[in-house]
Amino acid sequence: MSDTPLSGPLQVTVGICNQRGLHARASAKFVKLASSFEAEIRVTRDGVTVDARSIMGLLMLGAGIGCGVDIEAEGPDAAEALEALSDLVARKFDEDQ
Repeated sequence: MSDTPLSGPLQVTVGICNQRGLHARASAKFVKLASSFEAEIRVTRDGVTVDARSIMGLLMLGAGIGCGVDIEAEGPDAAEALEALSDLVARKFDEDQ
């Protein structure tokens, strides 16, 4: 048994910077990427938290351009998940020119 305390979830705040915000196509890309990780991943905006693997949940956040959202991940590949998802958001979901 280890004496090292269990670490809690990792979190990063990102700004939505693509023109249409977290709309259906962007949400689908986010869900697809989030689903490739074992970590439990959640997204929060204005106190509302949803599962990152739920397109409907992400759409219900209503995160438009300029909105900040918190991405939280917990599990074996949490750091990698946060890095990949943050990068996807920073790349404007590969949509804007």
